[in-house]
Amino acid sequence: MTTSTRVAAGLLTGLFAVSGLTACSGDDDGGSDAASWTDAGAKAKELLDGTSGIEVSISTADDPGVDYLSAASGTIVADPPAFEGSVSGSVSGLPVTGVPVISVGGTLWINHALLGGWSDRFQPEDLCAPDPATLLSPDSGVSNVLTSSDDVKAGKSERGGKDNKEVFHTYSGTATGDAIREILPCAEGDAFDATYRIDDEGYLRTARLTGVFFPDADEVTYTIDVTKYDVTKDISAPE
Repeated sequence: MTTSTRVAAGLLTGLFAVSGLTACSGDDDGGSDAASWTDAGAKAKELLDGTSGIEVSISTADDPGVDYLSAASGTIVADPPAFEGSVSGSVSGLPVTGVPVISVGGTLWINHALLGGWSDRFQPEDLCAPDPATLLSPDSGVSNVLTSSDDVKAGKSERGGKDNKEVFHTYSGTATGDAIREILPCAEGDAFDATYRIDDEGYLRTARLTGVFFPDADEVTYTIDVTKYDVTKDISAPE
C-alpha cells in the first residue's frame, strides 16, 4: 500500500465508521424521568432524518494500533447530500492533522500534499467506507444505529450545555454490529457498547461508541457530538 493510499484509507475509514452523530459534561442532577428508549430513540431518529443538516465533531483518546482517525469536524447536509470538513489521525505511525475532505455529487475529494492537492483518486468503495454525504439518509444513515440498538436502558439525567442550564437524558445499551456495518462494511465487532445523550427536545446530542471498528485492531471509544441541527450550507466540489 502506498503512502498516499494509507493517508486516504487510514483517515477516511475512521471518519466514516463513526461520523454522523454539543453537549458539555455536567453534574448529575439525579433525575430518572427519561422516556423509554423506544420513544426516545424513535424521536431522535425522526429529528435526525428531518434535519436539513448537522455540524458534527468526533474524537478519541485511544490508539487502536493501526491507521486511525483521532479527530474530525464538519458539516453534513441532507439535500442534496454533501459533506465538508477536516480530519486528523495517525497514518503509518505518523500524525496527520487537518486534512480537508469534501463529498458532493457522489464524488469524494481529499486535499493532501501527497495527493498533489485536491484529489478524487480514492472513493469510498475503494476504502471500504460509505460516502459521508449519505450519512443522514433515513434508510441507510446513522439514525438506524439508534433504533436498532439492543437492551437500551435509561440512566440518570445530566446537566450541561451553556451555563449548565440544559438537561440531557442518558441511555446505555448495545449498537449491533450489523447496524454499524451498514455504515462501515469492514467493522469487525458484533456488538458495540453505546451511550446516547438526548436533550429535552428529543435531539441526539452525544453518542459514545466502543468496539472493534478496524480489522486487526484494539477497541476504540469514539465520542461523537452533534453540535448543531438544521444547518444549511452550499457545498461544492473543489475547483
